[in-house]
Amino acid sequence: MLQLFRHFVAQKDLEVIPVLKLSRLKNKSRIESVLGHECRALFPWMLFPGKDSLYLGPDFKLNTWGSLPRVVTIHDMVVFEEKYNRPEFFLKGIREMTEVLNSSSLDAVLVNSEFTKNQVLRFFPHLQNRLHMTYLGCNRTSAPPMARSLGLPEQYILFLGTLEKRKNVLGVIKAFEILKSKGFEEKLVLAGAWGFGSEDIQTAIETSPYKSDIVHLSYVPDDKLAELYQRAQVFFFPSWYEGFGIPVLEAMSLGCPVVTSLGGALQEICGDAAAFADPGNPEQMAEALTQVLSDDRFREALKVKGLVRSQKFTWEKCAQETLEVFKKVLRKS
Repeated sequence: MLQLFRHFVAQKDLEVIPVLKLSRLKNKSRIESVLGHECRALFPWMLFPGKDSLYLGPDFKLNTWGSLPRVVTIHDMVVFEEKYNRPEFFLKGIREMTEVLNSSSLDAVLVNSEFTKNQVLRFFPHLQNRLHMTYLGCNRTSAPPMARSLGLPEQYILFLGTLEKRKNVLGVIKAFEILKSKGFEEKLVLAGAWGFGSEDIQTAIETSPYKSDIVHLSYVPDDKLAELYQRAQVFFFPSWYEGFGIPVLEAMSLGCPVVTSLGGALQEICGDAAAFADPGNPEQMAEALTQVLSDDRFREALKVKGLVRSQKFTWEKCAQETLEVFKKVLRKS
């Protein structure tokens, strides 16, 4: 949403007003420093709208005060997948999203992939005429390799994301072990903070016969991510569930070949620019990695296709398509 916000602010005929719930006002100065823009309190701002104003709720947050037309963004429907949620958040997430998507004051819903659109309609078919699909963008571009500052191995397979159950990190480790048993020298770099189900992941790392070849990096600053992608032999992202998949776009935009999941949003976003495998089949995932690592022509072809594919996803296009949805909503209201 930060990238989208910045492109909105650049529009000459659009005034963007970030608003905060009262409970968030204690962090107002910190949020303003990130946005580079003044924020206002949600209440009483909602009570004094202009005639051409609307309310955009990011990440399925909807406010019911005032009489503004309302648009909400749904990035994914993972809250409906019990196995990927902490028990204390599962029912709460369903309740909150159901309340939002059944609201009579909701004018439009933005989703970021056809996959997510279909998932929304699976649970809320009455939204058919209010759903609008706008792909997200990628703000990373190909550049000369970054200086070595992260102490990375010379050759490595990269996974980047929260180390949690739905990202299929256990599958990543199993496929890596199969690869190592074939004699490959690459190490595995897992970059990300621990998340739901991380206890099993930590156990898998500790008990792996290739434990010494698995490197864990916790939080990696944004300005270091290009180095992380560019120095990797392959970006391995066989996630079980994604609403879009910005990491695969980032990897492709920086010339890193991608191995990812068959089906779902990841195949939709990657098109023909990645190697695919069943995320439930470690042998198949290892085969895909083997092909990328062993076949120079195939690897280079993926790099070229990835660069071309990533350029189709821009924040400028996302902002323009989102503004068109706003205009439709305002015309109807």
